[in-house]
Amino acid sequence: MRFLIVGAGALGGYYGGMLLRGGADVTFLVRPHRAARLADRGLTIKLPEGAFKTPIKTVTAGAVGGPYDIVFLTCKAYDLDSAIEDFAPALSPSGAVLPVLNGINHIAVLGERLGADRVLGGTTQFLVMQTPEGDIIPTIHGTAQTTFGELTGGGSARCEAILAALAAGGVRCSISENIVAEMWTKFCGAAASFTIAAVMRARAGEVVAAPAGAGFVGATVDECARIAAAAGYPPQPWLREIVIQIWTQPGSNYGPSLLADIENGRPTEGEHVIGDLARRADGLGVEAPIARAALCSVQIYEARRRAKQAK
Repeated sequence: MRFLIVGAGALGGYYGGMLLRGGADVTFLVRPHRAARLADRGLTIKLPEGAFKTPIKTVTAGAVGGPYDIVFLTCKAYDLDSAIEDFAPALSPSGAVLPVLNGINHIAVLGERLGADRVLGGTTQFLVMQTPEGDIIPTIHGTAQTTFGELTGGGSARCEAILAALAAGGVRCSISENIVAEMWTKFCGAAASFTIAAVMRARAGEVVAAPAGAGFVGATVDECARIAAAAGYPPQPWLREIVIQIWTQPGSNYGPSLLADIENGRPTEGEHVIGDLARRADGLGVEAPIARAALCSVQIYEARRRAKQAK
């Protein structure tokens, strides 16, 4: 089984490196500057048991090679269209794409472009950081943080093969028979955290220190849960507890990726997560004033960022 990892950032570097650690055939699709850096330094994953360093094979757009049996898609949601253009010609006729993106609309996009039978569902429930030098540092607790499966449910030989390859490298993972519901649970939780961050523009410790902070967090989680339930995927009760716990730790420096992107003047996935949720609320007739406010905030930020770049 040949793997193509789209991107060698935090998540892509982690999954690709761990697959290599287990002996898999792995190639990374990266931009030219990243390819040059990886050729010079290789890939390093700093694991609790010690660092794993390895040289890697890289390709760039227009010279992807292939065919590949599994495309591991780890890009940002706003890069999805260009990523599909880059990897689609290299996907084998019987190959599949395993995306671990934020949000859920990418499943429909991939299905329309590639065919629904060539798309798997996946979720990641842990954080991976990339140092300025390019080293990968996973923050993993518990078990089964990586979950994937067939969108139609049930098992399959290709999922079993992916599981074996990931497990051989030390990735804690499992196959889900209802991956769409699990993706909706993550979507709901991520949307709640993104919405809080977009409105507050503050870290968790600052939010909970505000007298109205805890109440706002709870109201945001409940609004997102109502939308998910109206779509047919009510989140498990524990999701509310986890999101509230994350955002109500005194002194916590927690903030989702959207907040870090705003703080550093980068593009965000706001339209793909908050915007998608708000549009689904419109279609379902669910009132979503907090999500709308958050979406407006993100849109203003993006407009200012583009205007600044244009100067």
